[in-house]
Amino acid sequence: MQVGTVLSLPGAFYAELLARHFDFVWIDLEHGALGPAEMQEAVIGVQAAGASALVRMPLDGPFSPSLDAGADGIVVPRVRSAREAEAIARRLRHAPEGVRGYGPRRLAVWPRAAQPTCAVQIEDLAGVHASAEIARVEGIDALVVGLADLSFELGEPLERDAPPLRSAIAAVRGAAGEAGVRFGVAGLPADAAAGADADADLVVVSSDVRLIDRALAAATDAVRAGAGERSG
Repeated sequence: MQVGTVLSLPGAFYAELLARHFDFVWIDLEHGALGPAEMQEAVIGVQAAGASALVRMPLDGPFSPSLDAGADGIVVPRVRSAREAEAIARRLRHAPEGVRGYGPRRLAVWPRAAQPTCAVQIEDLAGVHASAEIARVEGIDALVVGLADLSFELGEPLERDAPPLRSAIAAVRGAAGEAGVRFGVAGLPADAAAGADADADLVVVSSDVRLIDRALAAATDAVRAGAGERSG
C-alpha cells in the first residue's frame, strides 16, 4: 500500500516538508488556489523529498503545463465513462499513441524515461457503473474512489461505512482488479486511514490543511493539559 495526501498550499519548501512523510502527493489544481508557477514549485519540492508528484485537475484543464514541469502523473476527478478515460490517456502521450504536444520545459534538463501515471477518480454513480470499462482503457493506471463526493451522491454525506458506499467501493475495487490496474480510496480523515480497505493499493489521507490544523490543535491541547495538571 502507498499512502499520500493532497497539497493545496504554495511553496517548494512546504511541499518538500509535507511530502517527506508520504509516498505520493496530489498537487491540487481542482479545489486548491494554485497557479502554474506554484504548481511547478510544488512538483520540485515533492520530488526533492523522494515522493511522487501527481497533479490533480479537472477533465477540461490543461495537462501539458504540469507534464512539462516534470510531474510524475495526472489525477483527473469525476471520470464518468470509458470515452472520457480514453481522451485523458491520449492527452498524456505524444504521437502516435496520443495527442500531447512536445514542449518539455523543465523536462528538457530533467529527462524522464517513464510514461506519466494516469489516475482517475470515481466520484459518482455514473463512474461506478462504468468502472469496469474505464479500468480496461489502455493507459489508465489507477481507479481511485473519491469517498466524500460519492457519499453525497448516494445520499449518505460523509458516512463512510454506509452500505451503499461500501457496495460502490466494492464494485470499483472489483473492476480495477479484473483489469489489473491499481485501486485506491481518497478522502479518508487521518483517524480513519488505518481502517482503510486492506487491499487498497493507494490511500489518500485527508489534506494538508486538515492535517496541519489537527497537528496544531493536538500540540496546543497537550500544552494546556500539561499546564492544567501542574497548576492543579
